[in-house]
Amino acid sequence: MTEVPEYLLERSRQRRIALGVLEDDGSGESGAAAPAAAASAEAAAAGPSQAQMIAAAKEAALLEVEPEPPADPQWVLAAQTRHRIPIWVLPVLFCLPLWAFVYVKLTEPPPEPITAINEGAATYAVRCASCHVGDGSGSDGSGVGRPLWQGEVLLTFPNLEDGSFIEWIAVGSEGIGLGQPYGDPDRPGGAHISGETGSNMPAFGEVLNEHQLYSVARYVREVIGGEDISDEVAAERDAEWEHLGGGAVTGGGGGGGH
Repeated sequence: MTEVPEYLLERSRQRRIALGVLEDDGSGESGAAAPAAAASAEAAAAGPSQAQMIAAAKEAALLEVEPEPPADPQWVLAAQTRHRIPIWVLPVLFCLPLWAFVYVKLTEPPPEPITAINEGAATYAVRCASCHVGDGSGSDGSGVGRPLWQGEVLLTFPNLEDGSFIEWIAVGSEGIGLGQPYGDPDRPGGAHISGETGSNMPAFGEVLNEHQLYSVARYVREVIGGEDISDEVAAERDAEWEHLGGGAVTGGGGGGGH
């Protein structure tokens, strides 16, 4: 291990005293021997050795003061101190669309119950309105079928319960027989004759089931034809419609809607 010359130690001590790191005890260089001083002078003349340079660098490094790091910007401080979103919020956000869907469904008004009358109205709109017109005016209006409104259908078929009107809807003109009378033979103005208008009545018995035939007949008579019936008769007709399968097939009956 290389020994540090005395003059360098003394120089270091003097520097520390000058910087206030070490107090001066007055020792100075009085204890140093003359040969050491001579050797030191020779060494100084020859220039510092590698070991001396390393020692001086270490001493200088010890005396250097580390600068304080700069303060963080305000946006960094704000990011470090703001509240984090709690983890339980994530499932809540995920379930919000499902909750909104359920809420809308629960607040929607219940669907209108299926009744013989509104079932008959739907059937009439699809199967009958093209010839007899939506209001039942038929050939009195812009249609080609016989008029059903203003009591006309009641003059031809006075009684629903005898089944003649439902048979007419089911078998049509050809089922009754072209040129044959149908309905009430004592109808004012004479009985209607199958096919006499040139616009034959189609047969719907293969496309409509029993309760649909019954409900469309009720709709034509009670709504378009203006038939006036009592609550007791309406209840009996509702029971007959349900007996034929009304309501059970269409998702739940609600009576005739009379």
